[in-house]
Amino acid sequence: MVLPGLDRTMDYKLLGGVSRPGRYLNHEINAVHKEPGPDRLHLALAFPDVYEIGMSHYGFLLLYQLLNRRQEFFCERVFAPWSDFAANLRSCQTHLFSLETKTPLAQFDLIGFSLQYEMSYTNVLTMLELAGIPLEAEQRTGLPLVIAGGPSMVNPEPIAPLFDAILVGDGEEAFPQMAQVVLQGKQRGAGKEKLLAELAAVEGVYVPSFFSMMWHDDRLADIVCRKPGYETVRRRIFSDLQQEALPDAPPVPLITVVHDRLALEISRGCTRGCRFCQAGMIYRPVRERPVSQLIESAIACRRHTGIDELSLLSLSVGDYSQLLPLVTGLKAAFAGEQVQFSFPSVRAGLLSDELLQALKGGRQGGFTIAPEAGTQRLRDVINKGLTEEEILETASRLFANGWDLLKLYFMIGLPTETDADLQGIIDLCRQVLAMARHKRQRLNVSVSTFVPKAHTPFQWERQIGLAETRRRQQFLYEGLRSVKRLQVKCHDGRLSMLEGIFSRGDRRLWPVLREAHRLGCRFDAWSDQFDYAAWQTAFSNCSRDLETLAGRGFGEDEMLPWDHIRTGVTDAFLRAELVRAKHLEPTPDCRQSGCQECGVCQPATGISLKIQPSANVPLTVSPASAGPPAEPETWSYLLAYRRDKQLAFLSHLETVTLFVRGLQRLGVRLAYSHGFHPHPRLSFAHALPLGLASEEEFLECRTLEPLELETLADHWVRRMPAGLQLISCMLQSSRLPALDRRLAGCRYRLQSLSAEVQQRLAERVLQELPLATLPFVRRKKGKAVTVDFAPHILKLEQPAPDLFTITVQVVNGRNPNIYDLVSALMGSDERQDAGYEVIKESSMLSDGSNGRAYGS
Repeated sequence: MVLPGLDRTMDYKLLGGVSRPGRYLNHEINAVHKEPGPDRLHLALAFPDVYEIGMSHYGFLLLYQLLNRRQEFFCERVFAPWSDFAANLRSCQTHLFSLETKTPLAQFDLIGFSLQYEMSYTNVLTMLELAGIPLEAEQRTGLPLVIAGGPSMVNPEPIAPLFDAILVGDGEEAFPQMAQVVLQGKQRGAGKEKLLAELAAVEGVYVPSFFSMMWHDDRLADIVCRKPGYETVRRRIFSDLQQEALPDAPPVPLITVVHDRLALEISRGCTRGCRFCQAGMIYRPVRERPVSQLIESAIACRRHTGIDELSLLSLSVGDYSQLLPLVTGLKAAFAGEQVQFSFPSVRAGLLSDELLQALKGGRQGGFTIAPEAGTQRLRDVINKGLTEEEILETASRLFANGWDLLKLYFMIGLPTETDADLQGIIDLCRQVLAMARHKRQRLNVSVSTFVPKAHTPFQWERQIGLAETRRRQQFLYEGLRSVKRLQVKCHDGRLSMLEGIFSRGDRRLWPVLREAHRLGCRFDAWSDQFDYAAWQTAFSNCSRDLETLAGRGFGEDEMLPWDHIRTGVTDAFLRAELVRAKHLEPTPDCRQSGCQECGVCQPATGISLKIQPSANVPLTVSPASAGPPAEPETWSYLLAYRRDKQLAFLSHLETVTLFVRGLQRLGVRLAYSHGFHPHPRLSFAHALPLGLASEEEFLECRTLEPLELETLADHWVRRMPAGLQLISCMLQSSRLPALDRRLAGCRYRLQSLSAEVQQRLAERVLQELPLATLPFVRRKKGKAVTVDFAPHILKLEQPAPDLFTITVQVVNGRNPNIYDLVSALMGSDERQDAGYEVIKESSMLSDGSNGRAYGS
């Protein structure tokens, strides 16, 4: 039963000893808070990886915003906790909870997991275990229903027993429909079986409990459905991307995330037809968004988030028909602002000099090209449609236009690959690097192992074994070892083998998955967490041979565990593609050569290619400057602010980013430094240690135009994170010394004292100041250095039995860490941060200014 009025505060004991406590904080800007109730469905979107991975995922944030647009839904987020936080949950006997309101997962009506990758499955089990929710659907009665979606769910069988229902395909229309079914069932008190039957009527929804598999001699003999008329489940396709207004206010992370930028989905689907590529098959047809909609969305996202980097998102960005008009339009929209643009991998042969000129300026990161194979023969097998000449020409263009880092992506173990193809990778890398114009330019080479995937032409093929994977990797290492300015990295073959097993597995893998979870497998995609030995034991304990399962192929007449899941691409097309691969025959892109009859497009239902007409956006490239840019006029402001305990768990760099984005949301035009990596001209008086709340802090910023101080104060609460309060803002002379040099001292309050801490500090109060000496051992990079804190202590007072205040001065530019200083006062030469709480009361500036001296 969902209780009304939930918005629990964080139990900060759970953050003790946690590596990145910012993962578990809430109240980010644009996070949604509503009041649960009987007329509202309370649902949790669950991402089975840490916060900084989940918050980098476009589809996850898209669904969060779309669901919360509707008044009848309240959607929260939950991420897989890292092992340290999970241990704290267990020791405190606390169930896993949501981010927004700290509601235990078991109290939700619906939990929806986003599954992007097979090796995240153990994290799903861990999250449910931490939530106190049974792992198997048949063990759960009533709400919450546990459902899943995402690309790996085109073969859901290995994890099917866990879920009540699974969405196959696009979620924009289907997920709200599913939520509506559950809401209506909740309101009328419908039983679970009835709810599942109603969910099964939603196009794209697979209810695993309605199906069972029959086996004969280790081959799948039949897939039996106990619901008449439901024998196959068709992938849900969102037919027209522009019919739904793009969400433009995603939550702004409080910490640095993996892809710390705005993602702009310019199109969905790809019809290049690479025969190894699951995404290229299961996201068909191609649907493009119009340029005008994308530019409007980018402007709104920038305004609502303050994020200054924008990434264009698509399976093949270079294939977007209006890419040049889009890029030039975005550059014009953000002219004069420090907004950067980035691309994912771009297909070689599609980059023109005009496009590269439009992309230049500011930070230029690496560019990724994916030849996939080293020889033309093997590229023909996989239907890459890319020649060596196109790859080399693209590399030459990128180097000539100023890119210093190129990344090449290859696969080993592709069907029919030989050592000659491996040598082709070595030769091609050498040729690409030969295109470099100077010694700063370098090449990163990434090599993964081919994993056969369901619903692709290579779904019947074998995967190479672990020993062969290592041999081929060593072949490449040896061949590229002597090449300067080149770095090669190979993906862990053991992980690829497990991925291959689960990507084409069936329900007989469910016991293995549960056993691996029991043995402690978590975060398997993280190299420092992956425990291959535990996986080997799990397979052995379940009487399954890992290597045999990985290396098996399927007969073309064999029933496949995913045959009841239809993505739209027909089996006939996939079989024909496999034959063409063996004969090195290309299959052209239907966008240029007409329909190739893959079976996806159904014009009668609106499912078809949707390519945008030409956009009339003029190309504008800024002329090269004749010299260094003129120094613009700037204004210098001093801001005083408070930060509460929640924000105290952010690092200093995260606090800097928080302010930069917040000021940009407030419309403040920050001045930036010059050079290759411009930085906002913003500085702090004190880099606060992690965990320290403060009642008075200072920062100064340079702006390109004067601030409207009243407007700034009025808008602060809405556009800055909760827990960050503006005390004052004043114009100051730009000739003052740097702010950190003007910090003279700090005053701290110690409270919530243990009896031992209280006694030791009380003894110190009785000593006359200045103390003769107060040694503390500081350890850095394995070396122990003794420092004397005595000169830093100005006052040590005890205004109440359980309260102490310490006034600390800066000496020779050094401002001691308050936790180290308190530890020294207690007689310890190592940091002790238990048994007391510290709050910073005030900061003292050497020019006599403080937050209370000028107006708010």
